[in-house]
Amino acid sequence: MSQIAPERTTSSKLADATTDLRVAQVRGVRGLDGSLRLEVLTDTPEQRFIPGARLSIESSDRVLTILEVTPSSPGLFVRFGEVQSRLAGERLIGAYLTIPAAQVQIPPDRVLWDEVIGVTVRDPQGEIIGEVRDLYRAGGAEVYVVQTPDGGEIDLPAVAAVIVEFAPREGRIVADLTGSELTVRAAKAPRRRGPQKTPGSVASLRAAKASRRPKQRSAKPPAGDA
Repeated sequence: MSQIAPERTTSSKLADATTDLRVAQVRGVRGLDGSLRLEVLTDTPEQRFIPGARLSIESSDRVLTILEVTPSSPGLFVRFGEVQSRLAGERLIGAYLTIPAAQVQIPPDRVLWDEVIGVTVRDPQGEIIGEVRDLYRAGGAEVYVVQTPDGGEIDLPAVAAVIVEFAPREGRIVADLTGSELTVRAAKAPRRRGPQKTPGSVASLRAAKASRRPKQRSAKPPAGDA
């Protein structure tokens, strides 16, 4: 039971906002027809990448229509009707593809990963452990990358034995490291974030600027033993 929804999901507030959600980033081109290699940034690719679906190019008025989807590992190869040559495809490398936030519906007990980034993590006594800098998945559970006050990093697994309180929308995460073997390491670059302008996308419940859109991944509550 993790508290972060997979698709970097959204709350009803986000769905009412004018924010777009990133569902993919163009990583390369295959062949002469302009098929794009996409890094998938959504947990529901089967809903987002189907023939006829339309995706917007972030910070642009252009909209792309999916013609064909070919699974790859990792990611997908997608042919768009508006991209008909290798040169046209190469011009899109690095671009993010988005959908309107209003298209996303999320269970009320889940939040966007981007809502978790920036939240302060404290121990049960109220002492600051650090601030969530990034998230990733390992073994079916989310892991919160927490930057400590001295600049180091610690990976906190989203399991009930470690995360004893999870309320990111209230700006509160409490972790109990008693008896754990978690260690602090030197900071490293965030995972899966693409070109970095800020340490992560803008939180989903705040209005996101065009150049800093949340990804469509969500989080569930920390996993327990059930």
